Amino acid sequence: MTSFPRLFAAAALLAGLCSPASQASPPSDPRWEQLGVEQQQVLAPLAGEWNRYSAEKKQHLLDIVPRYRALPAEQKQRVQQNLKAWSELTPQQRHEIRGNWDKLQKLPPDQRQQVIQRLRQQNASSAQ
Repeated sequence: MTSFPRLFAAAALLAGLCSPASQASPPSDPRWEQLGVEQQQVLAPLAGEWNRYSAEKKQHLLDIVPRYRALPAEQKQRVQQNLKAWSELTPQQRHEIRGNWDKLQKLPPDQRQQVIQRLRQQNASSAQ
């Protein structure tokens, strides 16, 4: 099973990738079948759940695609692994991670950086 620090780091990575991007707007609530080939390739780990997501969540996830193109291969692989790990979480686990993310965002910037650094260190040591 994937460790909590690793999943938390995955959530942080995905949040950074999901910041707003300027691009032509696809349908506001596209079904999986309406996505382009590249969008489906990038978001493939979420295919089974895609049509159940809200329009807002879909748009948020689609914002990953343009940034994904520019990532080095290693980071692309990590994004795919993180999307897969997220799709395999239970609703309760997702709720807990979102709650922790909200708490993290409320911390002062210097304290937030310390927590992020500690999580990265924990993640690095658990990966060895």
